[in-house]
Amino acid sequence: MPFQPSSLRRLWQPRRGLFWVMLAFNLLSSALVWYVHLAQPAEGLRLGLSLLALSNAGLGWWVAVRLWREGGAR
Repeated sequence: MPFQPSSLRRLWQPRRGLFWVMLAFNLLSSALVWYVHLAQPAEGLRLGLSLLALSNAGLGWWVAVRLWREGGAR
């Protein structure tokens, strides 16, 4: 078995739906930031997309904390 720290095992839970939700939030926020950086949209759209990216990153962080805390219980 390859080396896997216990902290990583607490987050890596591909059988749980929350794991995939966390990945989706993080990927979506990364894609939004990438788009805003490359496309340079109008100011209002840039602000809206930036706020959406920040909220997705915050939700991804929140789900990661839930997975971290519940990782030892399941």
